[in-house]
Amino acid sequence: TRRSIFHMAMQLMMLAAATGYQVVQPPTHAVRCRVPMVSAVVKAPTFTPVLSPPTSKKEMLAQAVGCIKRAKEDGMNRYILRLFLPRGPEETLIPCDESWEGGIMQLFSVASPLIRELLMQLSTSVAGVPPTLREQRLDSSGVDGESVWLAESSQPQDDAMGFVQPSTEQIAQIEAASNNAGERPILLCNPQWKERDDPLDALSREKGWKGSLGNFLGGKASTEASLLELGFKDVYTLATYRCRGSLIFLQLAYPHGWTAFYREGVDDETWKPLLASEARPVYKEVEDALKAADVPFRLTEFDSVV
Repeated sequence: TRRSIFHMAMQLMMLAAATGYQVVQPPTHAVRCRVPMVSAVVKAPTFTPVLSPPTSKKEMLAQAVGCIKRAKEDGMNRYILRLFLPRGPEETLIPCDESWEGGIMQLFSVASPLIRELLMQLSTSVAGVPPTLREQRLDSSGVDGESVWLAESSQPQDDAMGFVQPSTEQIAQIEAASNNAGERPILLCNPQWKERDDPLDALSREKGWKGSLGNFLGGKASTEASLLELGFKDVYTLATYRCRGSLIFLQLAYPHGWTAFYREGVDDETWKPLLASEARPVYKEVEDALKAADVPFRLTEFDSVV
């Protein structure tokens, strides 16, 4: 049956022979966006964001499920999500950064149950009943913090698969699973390759031996090319950084594109919309938008206006 074929992908995860699978590109679907994508940067205060930065795990998961469902309605079934992780008794949402002193395994200990909950909500909202969930570790060493969750729904076509913190070493397994899953959803959640480019990523995009060297040293160009061929699309991303002493929150939510919000230092508790863009806004665009909005410069987010 089709479900048994889907289950075979779980067993293929641990087989080196998975590298022999031929990548098959899913059929192209016409995308029906319910709201027009922003073709150029829109700056505050000329727009009202569709979504705001989530303030709780519940809100974040609801936003993520909504983005996945909208993408599925538009004919997509391969998704990439980058979520914050809940920490502490109050489950405060924290970026996956150096503040997690336990490294990749501490992140995994929180990410795995979070993705289980995400699949539970996604499958229940589609099939109407909770799915059966089981997890397969992908790191044979037990120290790489990678796994895949399989959600078995009441109907085989409603099954779903979610990879937790996959690394570039799992691309062959992702290809094998994708080729066997048909139109069933596959999620790549908090992949270990960086969202933004570093020097090795830039090198991996070069042609010839330079590009080959960059990919060999860990650049992600070949990984991105493989995922693009398989039909994977970024549908929900959360990120934060500092600019001109203000706190910046970037949010990608399909099909609405990117929105940047800002807070004027740590004493400001309200995220205010700054700009919206179809493409991820670069630092210079955020900096210029802060200046245009007359947001004062601070040496750090803890300082008074200078």
